[in-house]
Amino acid sequence: MKDVQLLEEDARVLSPTAANGLIRQLLESEPELQNVWIEGEIFDLKHHSSGHIYFSLKDSESVLRCTFFKRANMSMRIKLESGKKIRAFGDISVYTKGGSYQLNVLRVAEAGKGDVHERLRKLYEKLAKEGLFDAERKKPLPAAPITLGVATAATGAAIRDIVQVARSRFPDINIVLAPCIVQGEEALTSVPAAIEALHDPRWNVDVIIAGRGGGSFEDLLPFHEEPIVRAFANARLPIVAAVGHQIDHPLCELAADAVAATPSNAAEMCVPVVGDLVYTMDLQVNRIHRNLRQRLDRSRESLRFLTGSKVYRNPLAILDPFQYRLDQSISEMRALSRSVFETLRLRVQSTESMSLLMERALEKEKHRLALLSNRLETLSPESTLKRGYAIVTDDAGRIVRSAMEAKVGSTVHVRLGQGSIGARVETVGE
Repeated sequence: MKDVQLLEEDARVLSPTAANGLIRQLLESEPELQNVWIEGEIFDLKHHSSGHIYFSLKDSESVLRCTFFKRANMSMRIKLESGKKIRAFGDISVYTKGGSYQLNVLRVAEAGKGDVHERLRKLYEKLAKEGLFDAERKKPLPAAPITLGVATAATGAAIRDIVQVARSRFPDINIVLAPCIVQGEEALTSVPAAIEALHDPRWNVDVIIAGRGGGSFEDLLPFHEEPIVRAFANARLPIVAAVGHQIDHPLCELAADAVAATPSNAAEMCVPVVGDLVYTMDLQVNRIHRNLRQRLDRSRESLRFLTGSKVYRNPLAILDPFQYRLDQSISEMRALSRSVFETLRLRVQSTESMSLLMERALEKEKHRLALLSNRLETLSPESTLKRGYAIVTDDAGRIVRSAMEAKVGSTVHVRLGQGSIGARVETVGE
């Protein structure tokens, strides 16, 4: 008992607000309580003037309060009613002021649809990754179709609305119906087959409307499924999706070339008003006539100018300017030829005179060379010796120029004009 008293004295004191805040932190930090689907039956449903919706979900044993704020419920596509079984997606949190926990709802679906939405989300991601929804794939709608193809149920509001609107706009338009099942599992094969049938060349279809009238989520579910979405994407003709009402947006709309809010709207998009079409055609015809008249007037003016021209009267006159230029060119070429010939002739004459001058200069140089050769011959030692002179050298080969250089008894050599002799000095005189 004493230990319990000590624990109570040491325990932390919290205010209700603090306690509720801690509980809120614990709940919001638990991943298992965030982004969850809660399935149950609606009761105690209240629509507040602020736009918020308050209700509870219950099963056979428990109740969970739910808050559906305005910013989240604005895109709600189902009607909430007491006693209706639904699925609510959101986060578990605590209302601190009231001390109660609740589900903050982000979106709702009819019971059993939570799994369907998740599957469709994955299908969307798959097809988008393949490029089936790319804007580059979209084909333009024809401006003035002659034949309208329709893939929908043979009976029902959709075909009646399409025919009524199309005929009111263009009474003579051809309408080819490819009847198909638009609800349930059979629609998954029936709708694609109808779209393909409208591509048969025998029908000459210009544009296709495929879809159905409004209905519940389950009724429109086939138009979310892959076979029908691919049929829209693979259509070779322009195709308009017309499924349900403005609030319905099945996946096939993303694959279509154009989207209509309703089947009636689809007919308005595809079929022009015949009066507007005639008016547009009249404008085009008038524009064509005006352009033709302008071209005809220009052609007449050109013809008038040609028939009044000198060339028309004398076709060869068109050659006169060219003949004049040719004559000028020939005259210029002749003058240039004479000038070139004269220049060449003068150069040839100049070449002959140069040859004569060179010959004379050569003869003069030959004569001068002969004189120099004679003078050189006269002054050479050989010529002097031939005239009776002699050259005396001693034994060492030195020239003896004076008698005083010779010694009595020495030997000398005497070189004559022809040959040489040896001699001994007997006497030396001055």
